[in-house]
Amino acid sequence: MKSKIILLLAVFMATNAFALKITNYTTEVNGMYHNVTAAFGDLGKSGNVRCVIKMNGEPVGMVEDFIKGVGTVEIVITGGTPDATEAECLEIE
Repeated sequence: MKSKIILLLAVFMATNAFALKITNYTTEVNGMYHNVTAAFGDLGKSGNVRCVIKMNGEPVGMVEDFIKGVGTVEIVITGGTPDATEAECLEIE
Protein backbone atom coordinates (compact mmCIF):
# COMPACT_ATOMS: atom_id res chain seq x y z
CA MET A 1 0.00 0.00 0.00
CA LYS A 2 2.78 2.40 0.92
CA SER A 3 4.59 1.76 -2.38
CA LYS A 4 1.38 2.51 -4.34
CA ILE A 5 1.04 5.87 -2.61
CA ILE A 6 4.66 6.73 -3.35
CA LEU A 7 4.22 5.69 -6.98
CA LEU A 8 1.08 7.83 -7.38
CA LEU A 9 2.84 10.79 -5.78
CA ALA A 10 5.79 10.40 -8.15
CA VAL A 11 3.48 10.27 -11.20
CA PHE A 12 1.62 13.37 -9.99
CA MET A 13 4.87 15.30 -9.48
CA ALA A 14 6.21 14.25 -12.88
CA THR A 15 2.97 15.36 -14.56
CA ASN A 16 3.08 18.77 -12.87
CA ALA A 17 6.73 19.26 -13.86
CA PHE A 18 5.56 19.76 -17.45
CA ALA A 19 2.48 21.83 -16.61
CA LEU A 20 1.68 24.81 -18.80
CA LYS A 21 1.29 28.13 -17.01
CA ILE A 22 0.17 31.55 -18.24
CA THR A 23 2.88 34.00 -17.24
CA ASN A 24 1.46 37.17 -18.84
CA TYR A 25 -1.85 38.23 -20.37
CA THR A 26 -2.55 41.64 -21.92
CA THR A 27 -5.25 43.16 -24.10
CA GLU A 28 -5.06 46.13 -26.46
CA VAL A 29 -7.38 48.28 -28.59
CA ASN A 30 -10.68 47.76 -26.73
CA GLY A 31 -10.08 44.04 -26.34
CA MET A 32 -9.41 43.33 -30.00
CA TYR A 33 -5.85 42.03 -29.50
CA HIS A 34 -5.07 39.53 -26.74
CA ASN A 35 -1.45 38.55 -26.07
CA VAL A 36 -1.02 35.42 -23.96
CA THR A 37 2.41 34.27 -22.80
CA ALA A 38 2.56 30.66 -21.65
CA ALA A 39 5.47 28.62 -20.30
CA PHE A 40 6.06 24.95 -19.62
CA GLY A 41 7.29 24.03 -16.14
CA ASP A 42 10.36 22.60 -17.88
CA LEU A 43 11.66 25.28 -20.26
CA GLY A 44 13.38 22.55 -22.30
CA LYS A 45 9.96 21.17 -23.30
CA SER A 46 8.27 22.08 -26.58
CA GLY A 47 4.76 21.41 -27.73
CA ASN A 48 1.52 22.51 -29.30
CA VAL A 49 -0.72 24.67 -27.15
CA ARG A 50 -4.29 25.91 -27.44
CA CYS A 51 -5.11 29.23 -25.80
CA VAL A 52 -8.72 30.31 -25.38
CA ILE A 53 -10.09 33.72 -24.42
CA LYS A 54 -13.30 33.58 -22.37
CA MET A 55 -15.77 36.36 -21.68
CA ASN A 56 -18.62 35.79 -19.21
CA GLY A 57 -17.48 32.15 -18.99
CA GLU A 58 -17.90 31.54 -22.74
CA PRO A 59 -15.14 31.14 -25.36
CA VAL A 60 -14.84 34.15 -27.68
CA GLY A 61 -11.44 33.52 -29.27
CA MET A 62 -8.89 30.74 -29.71
CA VAL A 63 -5.54 30.02 -31.30
CA GLU A 64 -3.32 26.93 -31.55
CA ASP A 65 0.44 27.33 -31.85
CA PHE A 66 3.77 25.60 -31.21
CA ILE A 67 5.99 26.97 -28.44
CA LYS A 68 9.48 26.08 -27.22
CA GLY A 69 9.65 26.43 -23.45
CA VAL A 70 7.91 29.79 -23.37
CA GLY A 71 6.03 31.68 -26.07
CA THR A 72 3.50 34.40 -26.74
CA VAL A 73 0.45 33.91 -28.95
CA GLU A 74 -1.80 36.67 -30.25
CA ILE A 75 -5.54 36.18 -30.50
CA VAL A 76 -7.51 38.71 -32.54
CA ILE A 77 -11.20 39.12 -31.75
CA THR A 78 -13.00 41.21 -34.35
CA GLY A 79 -15.11 43.83 -32.62
CA GLY A 80 -13.18 43.47 -29.37
CA THR A 81 -14.44 42.37 -25.97
CA PRO A 82 -16.53 44.89 -24.00
CA ASP A 83 -16.53 42.81 -20.79
CA ALA A 84 -13.70 41.40 -18.67
CA THR A 85 -11.90 38.41 -20.17
CA GLU A 86 -9.68 35.61 -18.99
CA ALA A 87 -7.20 33.37 -20.78
CA GLU A 88 -6.69 29.63 -20.53
CA CYS A 89 -3.97 27.55 -22.23
CA LEU A 90 -3.62 23.79 -22.52
CA GLU A 91 -1.08 21.51 -24.16
CA ILE A 92 -2.57 19.57 -27.08
CA GLU A 93 -1.39 16.54 -29.04
